[in-house]
Amino acid sequence: MPKILEDLLWCAALATWLTLLCGFTVAALRPLAKTIRQQLELRLRSKEKRS
Repeated sequence: MPKILEDLLWCAALATWLTLLCGFTVAALRPLAKTIRQQLELRLRSKEKRS
């Protein structure tokens, strides 16, 4: 197999794994972001009620 083709296959494999890793990371962090967003909204509402 020519060297350039082998390098291209390695790049494609790396891109695939990085895409999967990013997808799993985003899916795992989504609930955390939702919780943080809800806490911020609650704090803003309580500050508005005090004013």
